Amino acid sequence: MRDQLAAALPPRAPGPVTPSNPSRRAVARVLNPLPVPDRCPHCASKVFIDTNALIYGRPFGEWPWALMCTGCDSYVGLHPFTGIPLGTLATKPMRDARKRAKDAFNPLWQDGGMTRTEAYAWLAGELGIAEVEKCHIGWFDVKQCEAVVRACYRREFGAEEVDDGPADGYQGENW
Repeated sequence: MRDQLAAALPPRAPGPVTPSNPSRRAVARVLNPLPVPDRCPHCASKVFIDTNALIYGRPFGEWPWALMCTGCDSYVGLHPFTGIPLGTLATKPMRDARKRAKDAFNPLWQDGGMTRTEAYAWLAGELGIAEVEKCHIGWFDVKQCEAVVRACYRREFGAEEVDDGPADGYQGENW
């Protein structure tokens, strides 16, 4: 699929690399490219690609491009040097849930306990995703992200419940 995507691209035009003039090599590196939607899945408004300065107030990162919705707060970044979304358009609750899921999941492979590929294979098994290549936190909704956190918590602590702290939110010295 990725080789087909790269082969389908016209030769890169002279000038800077942008989402509309991507690096053919970078496009070929994306294993499971998602198509760029015309409409937001959350509000059906049109979407557009622009600098992430519209989100953060200044350009952020080495590749400061994002896919954004014209009607709601949904957005998603792009794979470096391509116009390919890193995941699906995400609302604020989805972005927050994805951050929590990555915080729980990434130590599995970043701490050297397993490779990233092994970690995603384990996660796919835990979530009942038959095709490992379709297991991407950036593709998950809030409930799927909550399941990631629970699975990682079970793996680390052997317990089902994730304790987010005291009900009043106080994170005092003994917490």
